[in-house]
Amino acid sequence: MTALIEAHDLTRSFEVSRGLFKGKRTLHAVNGISLDIRQGEVLAIVGESGCGKSTLARMLLGLLPPSAGTITLEGQDIRNLGRKGMARRVQPVFQDPYSSLNPRRTIASIVALPLEVHGIGTPSERRRMAIEMLDKVGLPQRFADRYPRELSGGQRQRVAIARALVMKPEVVVCDEPTSALDVSVQSQILNLLMDLRRELNLTYVFISHNLAVVEHIATRVAVMYLGRVVELAETRSLFKEPRHPYTKALLASVLTPEPGLGIPDTGLGIAFPDPLNPPSGCPFHPRCPERLPQCASVVPQILRDEKGTVACHLHTRAPASH
Repeated sequence: MTALIEAHDLTRSFEVSRGLFKGKRTLHAVNGISLDIRQGEVLAIVGESGCGKSTLARMLLGLLPPSAGTITLEGQDIRNLGRKGMARRVQPVFQDPYSSLNPRRTIASIVALPLEVHGIGTPSERRRMAIEMLDKVGLPQRFADRYPRELSGGQRQRVAIARALVMKPEVVVCDEPTSALDVSVQSQILNLLMDLRRELNLTYVFISHNLAVVEHIATRVAVMYLGRVVELAETRSLFKEPRHPYTKALLASVLTPEPGLGIPDTGLGIAFPDPLNPPSGCPFHPRCPERLPQCASVVPQILRDEKGTVACHLHTRAPASH
């Protein structure tokens, strides 16, 4: 498949204050990530809270510039496309639809707003296109003149999806799009997203804690840990034969169906490390049941082969430091 978006050595750092007299420290939220997003696929990005998933998503949307590295869309640096240029081609669907919907606007005007911002069509044409898109997401015309407060959580997420798709983007970045919804509604929204992907030839980046959902909808999975991608592979391969110990721990954990609770205890015994003070060497080594002597001091090389990508000394066999 053709790569639509390519990220090369992507880094995003933040200066975080430690207090009035303690100065600042650097947080590497994304730390040297390289990956591609292929046309028509669903690339899932998974990992514990604080691993950098949402920061990466905002960078792929062009909402957050990288501290280093590049992101290209069909070979063009996204910094040259500008905010509007990116918005025409890459759109987000966020976790909490209510906070992203203007409570003073009607549903039709919310969906039509991107068209208005980009100067597309007359007011009547924009309303018509908005109503057509609402129908595609399962909201009939009677919803057009209602307000967000009159809708359920699932209906509001359908509005958010309609607003994202009204510009006919190529890529949709879904950041935990169902985690704020009731369990009974989650499957409806996921099925809708997959139906729209087939109908509109969409490409998805899907940020999620729920590995059961990821296994169902993703074509490839990138596993993040402390700002790095530690494994990336086709979904079937990753779930059948995970190579990185962290991936194995995530798959072995008992996932909860409760929305918003995220990944439960992985059984690794040691808490997720402080991102402001990451471990030396392989950042996963303090929690890793399979660690080697060199893991504490040597950052593992990235191995790319026919199975995918993995960053682990168990596979790269880097020499121990002396």
